[in-house]
Amino acid sequence: MKINANPNGKINGVILTFALVAILVNFILSFFQGSYTDNWWLGAGGILAIVYLLFRGPSEFKYDSEGEVLNFTSKDLIWGKLIKSFNKHYEFPKRRLHDFKLGGGFLRKRLFIYIKSRSGTIKERSILISYLSRNQKKTLINSLKKYSHKGKHGRRKSGSRGKQSGAETGA
Repeated sequence: MKINANPNGKINGVILTFALVAILVNFILSFFQGSYTDNWWLGAGGILAIVYLLFRGPSEFKYDSEGEVLNFTSKDLIWGKLIKSFNKHYEFPKRRLHDFKLGGGFLRKRLFIYIKSRSGTIKERSILISYLSRNQKKTLINSLKKYSHKGKHGRRKSGSRGKQSGAETGA
């Protein structure tokens, strides 16, 4: 199963451009005396827009579970060059997935992945998934449940532990 989410890549570029223009206009107008010097809200709005973009995290997320490995990739075309934590890539065998959980608040969502290492310890990795739609999150959760459930229960599905039900045994 593949998820390739980049819904707001271009919109984020437009928001950043308007934010930088607002800050620049506020800076230039501050040198002139008159009524335009009271436009402090223009620069504040630009700064708030930049903080919003940074807070949400990377705008592109890719997930691939085809084959024998799970691939998680997040990157951002705008901030990826400045903030290295926005560009992440995790790749590991499906059998190593121990558990996962979603965390975060209203605007920022984070996926925590717990991976069994060769030494038997469990490592935690996290990746921002703020821009995933509700359907994409649901698809991701269902896919990860499938692989983490197999890892926890020794590749058995629930209810298939070798016991037969009363209807099958004739009881």
